[in-house]
Amino acid sequence: MTCQIAVKAGLMEPFERVSTGIPKLDQMLGGGLLKGKTYLVTGETGVGKTILSLQFLLEGLKNGENCIYISLDERIEGVLRGALSLGWNLWEYIEQGIFHPFELRLYAEDLKRFGKESRAFVDALARIAAGRPVNRIVLDPISALAAGAREELVIREYLREIVNMMEEKFGATTMLTCDIPTGSNKLSRFGFEEFLASGVIVLGVTRFYGKLLKTIYVRKMRWSRADSAIYTFEIRPGEGIVILEPLSEVMDSSMLSNL
Repeated sequence: MTCQIAVKAGLMEPFERVSTGIPKLDQMLGGGLLKGKTYLVTGETGVGKTILSLQFLLEGLKNGENCIYISLDERIEGVLRGALSLGWNLWEYIEQGIFHPFELRLYAEDLKRFGKESRAFVDALARIAAGRPVNRIVLDPISALAAGAREELVIREYLREIVNMMEEKFGATTMLTCDIPTGSNKLSRFGFEEFLASGVIVLGVTRFYGKLLKTIYVRKMRWSRADSAIYTFEIRPGEGIVILEPLSEVMDSSMLSNL
C-alpha cells in the first residue's frame, strides 16, 4: 500500500531503469530502459545498430553485470574486432567471465516446429548463462531468426514465444536489432516485431545538402514518457554513438547559412 501511494504521489519511479550507455538516449527514453523489458533497435544496414547494442552491453559490463550477446548473422570474431576498432576491448570481460558472446544459426525449416524450437533457443541461452543471473541480452539481428520462412503466422508465433520466454526465464533487459530494407518506411523486417517490444529505437540516414546525416529517434516507449524528436548522431572512436542536436535545428541552421 505504501509503495502504491508513493507512486501515485509521484515520489518514486514505478519501474527500475537501466542505462543504454548513451546519456542523451537515456534522456530521450524518459530516464533509460525499463529493467527486464525487451526493446527493438531498427534501421537500414550500416546505420549503427550493432554498435548501439554493444554500447548497451558495455555499460552493464563496466558495472560487473552478466551479459549475453548472440550473433545471428556475423561471426563473433568480426564483431569483437569491430568493437576493438572503436576502442572497446570486450575480450577482457570474456576473461572475467561476465561477457558471453556466441553465434547461433537456425534454419527456416525449423520454424515449422516453432513451439519446440523456441524453447530450445531459450534453453540454449540458459546453458550459456550456466546458472548465473543474466542482466542484459542482445540478439543481433532478430530478423535472421526467421530468414527464409514464408508463413507469417509461424514467424510471428516463433518470435513472440522467444521474447516472452526470455523475459520470464531471465528477467534480463533485452535489446533486439532488426534490419529493414533500404528506403523502406517499415519499422521491422516482418512488420510485427515492434509489437513484441516495450520500446522501439529507430536509426536512419537522411540526405541533406549533399551530406548523409545519421539520425535516431524513439518511435515507441511503453509505460514511459519519451522525447519523440529526431536527433542527429555520430559514431566516434572510444565513445561509440554520440547524439548531437535535433535534425530540425541542423536543417534550420543550414538553410539560414545558405540565404
